Order: sequence, then C-alpha cells, then structure tokens
Amino acid sequence: MVRGMSEHSVVDGRPPGRPVVEIVRPHLDVLLQTKLQAPRVRREWVPRPGLVRALDDLESKLILVDAPAGYGKTTLLAQWGYAAAASRPFAWISLDRGDDDPARLWQHVICSLQRVFPDLRAGEILRPLHRQVPNVEEALARLVNELSSLAAPVVIILDDYHVIKERRCHEQLEFLLLRLPPSAQVVLSTRADPPLPLGRLRAAGEMAEIRMLDLNFTSGEADALIQRVASVQLDQQALADLVERTEGWPAGLYLAALSLRSHPAPQDFIRDFTGGNRYVVDYLAEEVVSRQPKHIRQFLSRTSVLGRFTAPLCDAVAGTSDARDVLGALERENMFLIALDDNREWFRYHHLFAQLQLAQLARAEPGTIPALHQQASAWHLEHGSVDEAVGHALAAGDEASSVRLIAEHWYRYVDAGRTATVRGWLHSLGDERIKAHPLAAHCAAWVAALRGDREGVRRWLPVIAAGGNEGPLPDGMRSLRFSAALLDGNFGFSGLEPMRRSASEAVDLETNPVSPWYALARAGYGAALYFCGEFQAAARQLEQALLQGSSIALVRMVSFATMSLVAVEEGRLDQAEQLAHSARDIMMDDALGLSESPQASIAAMAVGAVLAGQGRFEDARGELERALRSRRQWFGISQWPTIENLLRLAPVRLELGDLPGAIALLGEAREILTSFPDGAGAQLNRLERLERRLAGPPRTRLVGAPLTERERAVLRLLRGTLSTREIGQELYLSGNTIKTHTRSIYRKLGVSTRHDAVEHGREFGLF
Repeated sequence: MVRGMSEHSVVDGRPPGRPVVEIVRPHLDVLLQTKLQAPRVRREWVPRPGLVRALDDLESKLILVDAPAGYGKTTLLAQWGYAAAASRPFAWISLDRGDDDPARLWQHVICSLQRVFPDLRAGEILRPLHRQVPNVEEALARLVNELSSLAAPVVIILDDYHVIKERRCHEQLEFLLLRLPPSAQVVLSTRADPPLPLGRLRAAGEMAEIRMLDLNFTSGEADALIQRVASVQLDQQALADLVERTEGWPAGLYLAALSLRSHPAPQDFIRDFTGGNRYVVDYLAEEVVSRQPKHIRQFLSRTSVLGRFTAPLCDAVAGTSDARDVLGALERENMFLIALDDNREWFRYHHLFAQLQLAQLARAEPGTIPALHQQASAWHLEHGSVDEAVGHALAAGDEASSVRLIAEHWYRYVDAGRTATVRGWLHSLGDERIKAHPLAAHCAAWVAALRGDREGVRRWLPVIAAGGNEGPLPDGMRSLRFSAALLDGNFGFSGLEPMRRSASEAVDLETNPVSPWYALARAGYGAALYFCGEFQAAARQLEQALLQGSSIALVRMVSFATMSLVAVEEGRLDQAEQLAHSARDIMMDDALGLSESPQASIAAMAVGAVLAGQGRFEDARGELERALRSRRQWFGISQWPTIENLLRLAPVRLELGDLPGAIALLGEAREILTSFPDGAGAQLNRLERLERRLAGPPRTRLVGAPLTERERAVLRLLRGTLSTREIGQELYLSGNTIKTHTRSIYRKLGVSTRHDAVEHGREFGLF
C-alpha cells in the first residue's frame, strides 16, 4: 500500500466493512456520490487487453479518448482502472450538463480525488470555490501543489467531457494541464474535440489519443460479445456481415446481441438486417423493447426523460408504485440499465437507448413529455435539488414554474458562487421568454449587474419597470418597482443623480426592517449620498443599514467601508480606522467568500483612505492600487467607487513624487465623469481642485509657521459639521483649547473663516 493512498479507488468500489471516507461536498444540490464512481463490472464486458496495455504505457499528461456515442469509451476506461488499480489510484468523475459551471465542476474533481487520497486537504483547495465570486485559478493552484506532494501517481478521468460548453471551464482545464505534475494524468472521454490547445499538446508530445478507429470491435471481439450476451455462435460469414453493417460499432453489436437472444434463426436475422438498412439500430431497439410486457415498455419510455433516476423518482414520474422491482428486473436482464452506486439506488440508461426511447415516446405520446418533466421537477424540488428541478421545468416548457423557481433561488446560488448556473438557466429560458416575464427580467438584470454587464442591465430594466408594483417577489423583494429602484440605486449605471433618486425610492418602498433587502436599500442610498458629497445624510442611511443587522455580509462590508470614508472626510480618523478595519475583517473572512468580489475593493479603498489621512502614503498606495486593480477586473461594475478610488490614489501618488502617475489617474477620472456628469458635481469639484494642485500656479507660502500635528488634526475636523465642543470631544480637548488652535490655524493660513481655512488646507495639501 502506497502511503497516502486509499485502499480502494473510485473504480474499485468499497470493500465490505470498510468505513466510508468522509469527503468535502458542495453546498448545493444532491447526487454527488453517483458521479464519482466508474461503472460496475458487467458480465458481458469484452476484455480489451491491447487497449488497456496501450493506456497503461502512456506517459502523456493528457489522454484524449474521442469517439461518437456507443464506442465503449467509458467501458474501456473503467477496465483500465480495474486493471491498473493496484499500481495507481483513479479519480473518476461522470460529467453531466450541471457540471457546465466552473465551481461545480472543480468541486467534483477535488471530491473525487479525496475519495482515493483521504489525506488530501480538500477543504483548503475548495475554500476559494465557496466564495461569492469563486476563484477557480486559486483553487487549481492549490490542487496542483497537493498533487505534487502526493506519494503515488494518479489518473483523473473526466467522462463525457463533451457536455462541458462553458468557455471558462476549458480555460481552467488548460491552466491545470500546463501546471500538472509528472505524476498526474488527465483523461478526457468525449464525443467531440474539446476547445483545448490540442495541436500544441500534440506537437509537444504531451497528449495521446484514442479515437473511433481504435475503438472499433474486431470480429473476434464481436464474436465474444455475442456469445456473452446472447449465447449464440454465429458462423464466420454472418459474423463478418454483422461487423461490416455495424462498422464495428460496439453499441450496435450489443443491440444485435440482445435481439439474437431469443431469435429462432440467428443466421436469418443477420441476413435480414444487412444490406443498406440505415435504420438498423432503431429496429433492433424496437425489437428488444417490443418483447417486454406493456407496463415495462411504458415504464421505459416515460422514465427516458430522466438523466439519472432512483426508484422513488421513477414512481413519481411514471405513476407506478413498483419501480424498485422493475429496475431490479431490468438490471438483471441487462436492459441498458447502468448502476451508478454500490447500493444500486441510482441508475441511468445507456445514452443511446434513452435517446431511442425518448424519440419513440415523442412519436407515440408527445403530449405526455411536458407533464413527465413537470413531475420530475416537483420531485427534485421536494428533495433539495433545485438545479435538476429548474432543468426539468425548462424541459417541460413550463415558463411560469421555471421563472418562479429561478426567481426564488437565484440569489442563493449567486451568493454561493454559482452565478454560471443561474446564467445557464436564463440562457435556456431565452431572451424572448425573459422579455415576456418581468420576474425573469428581474433575475437577469441582477445577474447582469453583479457581473458588471451594463448592457444587460439596460436591456432588462424597462421590462422590470413594466411590472410596476407586482409583488412580493419569490426572493423576498417587495415588488418589481422596488427591484428596479434598488438595482439602479446600488449600481448607478445611468448616472449619479438617477442613482440617488432610485436609491431614495428604494428606501421609501421598503420600510420593513425584517426584510433582507431593507439594509441593502439604505446602504445603496448612503453610498449615493456620499458620492454626491452629502456626508451627514449618507452617515444616517449607513447607520440604519448597520443597525438592521443584515445577514447579507456584503451589505455590512460596504456599509462599514462607506461609513469609514465619511469619517475620513470629516477628519475623524480614529473612528474611520475602526470602521475600515470592520469592513476589512468581513472581506477577509474565508467563510463569507467576499475577498474576490468586486465590492471587496471598497473595503480596501477605505483602509487606504485612512492610511493616507494618517500620512502613511506608501501603505496607502498599496491598498488603493490593490483596490483599483480589483475595480478594473470588473470593468462594467458601478463606476462611482472607481472614480472615488482614482481621486484618492492621485494625491497619494503626488505626495510620493509620482506626478505623471497622478496626472494619469485624474485623466482617467475626468474621462469617466465627462460621460456621466448628471449629479456628479461633488466629484467634479474634487477633481478640479486636484487638477489645480497638480497643474496650477505654485502654492502660496504659509503666512506663519507650519501647522503642528495637533493643528492639522483640528483642521481635518473643521471640514465636517462638528461644533467646537464636538471637535474637542473627538480629540479629548476642551472647547477653549480648540478655539486657541483654530485661531492659530487661521493666522498661519491667512484666513478669517472656517470655510476659507478648509479650502486653503486643500490647496496646501494639508489633508
């Protein structure tokens, strides 16, 4: 036994009495375990020792097993896994359409690896995938490090990779392949070439291929299959004819063998089905099925709408009460049924057989298919698999149920980092149906906003607005009108003044503090007021957002960060520092998964603003540049925090002697503000003051001596609305002492009013 390797591999199954290895599971949906096991050994499998040896001798980091359906790709890889299990473990993942989501795909890969390497630190690897915005590259980097440290080689098999369409999944697999340690191999079983750099891998000798011609059955293999399945010995001519007509296609040969089981004249059967008949496979399937009792035929056709199934699901869909017995009989008779787990609870049909059954059902009872999908959707929803429930509702063409399910669950999936899944639902629903359903447009607009897709938001906002006061919505929002106001009030894609109006409307519409959206409305309004330069009004809204105790961590983080910026503007640096650290603590909490979200930049910006106010310009630059990089990664996200970031970083660069860098940042800020001038007066004023400071005439010298540190602290607080007594309380000084410092500030700056002192302070860069 190699150290660090489980006594069983995925393809082995678990020895009797061995405890189950506890693995880390994805947070959403069910049906994970069935995907992490290769097919069980079947009596009719024909050994293919030549291909197995060829696979075992390959050292390429990528092995591509690429052929159309029914060519035995999965069976061959399972045979290899059984034959080589003693020398290396195999991590198996059976892919389906639900895996067309980067977070789910790599969760299953990592969980499969942990089955064969129980000591694998799967929790550490998975943590970046459980954030609101999953960082798959970070998870893959951790995975590569773990693979490099394993004591045994490993083969990772991704079966049915052709179901993966998401571009990011392919890019992430390429990322993994480029960094894969020599002890690991990735095997893709697929019906079509994946969009990977196959030419480059082939030229570098890093990819091996097994394709259709390699997988064709020879006459000897066809003869072995027919004898195993049908117990029939064909003569050489009949066998050659059958191999020729099926072109060595293993699935076609298997179907023929099933039909030969009880045929009175096998030689006549072969003769009748050779010679140009392109529908031979359909006929064979009908021959096999037609010999089953009527209730079995009905069971097969009605359950063919299911990708994976268990007896209770079959009973719910087919309207039976004996599905467990039927499945047992079908398995015993090798009726295209494949067990997906050791307990024989979950099954699937052979893909070709399922397609044939579904086509037959569509011809015979087309009206029943939507109802069957609806029943499957209801069952999955009741048993906690929302993704499957939505999929079947969409397949049923049940727009109302599909929209309701998506609207009820979209935010939970987005919050768990499964935005790609929600986008997949909406893509399946289609733009035309989204246009017809304001509730669907509500979901589409929010997903677009969270991804920074401004055009998507603009497209769907009018559809939401057309829904008016319809509500409450399944996700808890008060109405479609509230959704539109909250959306524009938080992101401000149309300008700062429309953002402020919408945010105010959202606050007016949601007055129930129990609502999870109450705090978000006030946080959005507080941010809009802050960007408009109304600091006291902003603070009141943000305080309400925090007092509500929102369970949405994102709302708390943004509220603390914006409150910190308000405190910086008013010169209350001690309080600003506490608020910024509260925002950062939420951002850095791995359990919340916010560190990679676009909104995390606001927390970093608050920390940077505090550091700049304290005169720690090098540290401030690090935080503010980090925040700006994050904003630029999400180009379409709200521009107002980006402008704030630019206006805070520019003077920091200037203080550090980087005049060209400061000028470039202000130029970028002016370009954005020129495009969105409505309501941006406060930010334009800040921009102009900074531009004068950078490019205007040299500053006038101070009338008196430089300000002391205490006087600078007083001057910072003079920017706000605090009274002399309140400034004294902030600085733990008496009111008379504050008055003395204020007179000294006026004298040194050559002014006579508080307003002029603040303006001169800005001109001299004292803030």
